Amino acid sequence: VMGGLPIVVKGTVVTSATYDVTGPETFDLKVVSTVVKKSNVPFLDQLLDDYPLEVPVGGIYETLRGSVPVAKLKTFYIDEAMRITRDQDDNFYVFCRS
Repeated sequence: VMGGLPIVVKGTVVTSATYDVTGPETFDLKVVSTVVKKSNVPFLDQLLDDYPLEVPVGGIYETLRGSVPVAKLKTFYIDEAMRITRDQDDNFYVFCRS
């Protein structure tokens, strides 16, 4: 039996996306790119901080599948700093401005 990793991997995954408003409370979200920040993986942490690697996730989907998946979201609460939404599978997401 193989156990888990001998270290705890930490970091922040930042994903950029585009959105199209489809109604008063609804919008479609498409992932554009993803980058890892503040990783604690030895050697990789400083490298990613000095030379951020932005992975073009949307472009990869486009190349491999022919289109970028669309997440259909409905907003339940919004103010200047936060938005609470739910997707078509009833998963809740909290988006905060940084």
